[in-house]
Amino acid sequence: MSIDLWEEGVIVEFSGAKPCHRAIIRSAGKSEVILADVSTGASISVGRKDLDDIYKSGGARFLAESRDFGELKFTDLTEKEQKETNRKYKYIKRLTERGVTKITEKSSGQIILEVASELSEKPPHWQSVRSWYKSFVESGSKMRGLYPRHRFKGDREPKIDQKVLQIIKEAAKRYFNKSQPSMASVYRNVEDKIIEHNLDHPGEQLKVPNYLTVQSRVLEASYQSKQKARQGIRTLQAELASSESGIETTRVLERVEIDHTLLDIHVLHDDHKTLLGRPNITVLIDHYSHMVLGFQLSFEKPSFASVCIACINAFLPKDAFMEAVGSDGAWPAHGIPTTLVTDNGNEFWGRNFSAVADEIGSLFQYCPIRKGNYKSRVERFFGIVNSMVLDDLPGVVRKVGKCGDTYDGRQEATITFSEFKGYLVDWITKVYHHIPVESLGMTPYELWTDSERDFPVPVEDEMEITPILMATETRELSKGGIRKFVLDYNSNLLKDLYRRDGPGTVTIKYNPFDIGYILVLDSVNKVYLKIESENFEYASGLSAYEHGKVREAARATGKSKLDNLDLQKARVKLSKEREEFHARNSRRKNQVTTSKAARSEKIGVSDIKLVVDNSRQAMQVEFEGSDDDLDLGGWSVE
Repeated sequence: MSIDLWEEGVIVEFSGAKPCHRAIIRSAGKSEVILADVSTGASISVGRKDLDDIYKSGGARFLAESRDFGELKFTDLTEKEQKETNRKYKYIKRLTERGVTKITEKSSGQIILEVASELSEKPPHWQSVRSWYKSFVESGSKMRGLYPRHRFKGDREPKIDQKVLQIIKEAAKRYFNKSQPSMASVYRNVEDKIIEHNLDHPGEQLKVPNYLTVQSRVLEASYQSKQKARQGIRTLQAELASSESGIETTRVLERVEIDHTLLDIHVLHDDHKTLLGRPNITVLIDHYSHMVLGFQLSFEKPSFASVCIACINAFLPKDAFMEAVGSDGAWPAHGIPTTLVTDNGNEFWGRNFSAVADEIGSLFQYCPIRKGNYKSRVERFFGIVNSMVLDDLPGVVRKVGKCGDTYDGRQEATITFSEFKGYLVDWITKVYHHIPVESLGMTPYELWTDSERDFPVPVEDEMEITPILMATETRELSKGGIRKFVLDYNSNLLKDLYRRDGPGTVTIKYNPFDIGYILVLDSVNKVYLKIESENFEYASGLSAYEHGKVREAARATGKSKLDNLDLQKARVKLSKEREEFHARNSRRKNQVTTSKAARSEKIGVSDIKLVVDNSRQAMQVEFEGSDDDLDLGGWSVE
């Protein structure tokens, strides 16, 4: 028995209903075949040898090989077959109406001529009509007895020599490989093998099949087998997996999904009207209601900083945000989620994000690698944004083959960053939140408000939640203060801390978008102290990214040591270069993106409101001895 007899996807009909009436082959191993009952869906495991014995005894047949129409209906036939069936039926119907039940040349000849004249065709032979009538009666006077049987004609045995088939089969193994060789290379291998055989066996010459014959034989395998062999098991599993994760939630904020994507649209600078490029968006979606909990739109690459800005927008009420973007839509979503589902990006695996998890009380769940359906809500949202928001906007990015050969989204861009952000907010609050969820019949807005009525969501304190979402790490406190970003942070309050505790490790928090200050934890009093940079005039409002670019520009001067004046000059120089570039770009016929300049200008990054009252944090420290006994290095103990 051929090992290829039991192929996946083939339906087998068993006589005697053992092991069942009809079953589809789900998987076929060397010793065992898994069947699925067509009527119940139940899985049945049967030994291959037992199935071979059943088939040999005539107890099983393959429906695909049967020469009957099975359960095909008239509407399942091809258009040509339907026309031919109707044509036959018109002859049978006229004979039946005339009371002719025995078809002879004398009894049916004139009637056949009449129908043929009406159909404007050559009349069929009366014996052909008699054969049609017989099939019609045997089928219970149903039209299926008149179905054309052309599809069952012909010899089913392969006309290619068995040795050639074996050569093609061996060559096919090389085609089903992760390196994905082309069909042309497989065909060349088949040619070479046949030529080799003909040279070795002059008396047994084999004919080389044509390319299409080889291709059809190679591709006879099931789709699952082909995809698994050429694409890999993970790709196949992702394709076969349900688009939904199967996870159910019962209230808002029970499960929130977060992810990033680079939007397929180019936007312009608000003031200069020059091309900035494509912004990144970080989105949080509530699993239960499908409502957007919050988002961050900027040119900052996916990072801990961009995640935190998105979380601040998501966790806090949106009144001030909506006013800032000029939208009058209603956006009730806010609050800290119970579970936050993320992918495996580096920004979610750092110590900072783990610290945030501990402080806000959320459980972070990492999505399995290449299992996008575990974040089905946010993945689907990105698809909806592409089709419903970006598709008709100027500057949209089109894939090759999906647009004209001269189309360039960069040159078509006319919408500014702020205009696009306002447009997106309006679409989210006025359109997306009011589109009914197919499976539920309610809109995200209705689902959120109904759930919040039963499970009220507490309003978070902005001054409390913001420091939590700042980056956290430990630094060494010395008599010179704390060093971070190659900058020194010091103040009288920090000196008070040093007098009390001496040198040691302290916990700090910082805002990557403003390195003018850091927060230092006073572990004794359990409060954070705001400590400004000693070079505050330079660092205030400066992002860590731009600071790095400034230092890079200053180092380019060739100086071995960077002083404050060097940094100041470099910062001014970069600022002038950005302005000059915007001005030059506005005069260009073909604009280029300035996303790095946009990142330096922190376009799309909201100012973090942070007020730390240090007025009551001064500490009295008592010392034994006098000032004369100590070398304070310019410090005062008063």
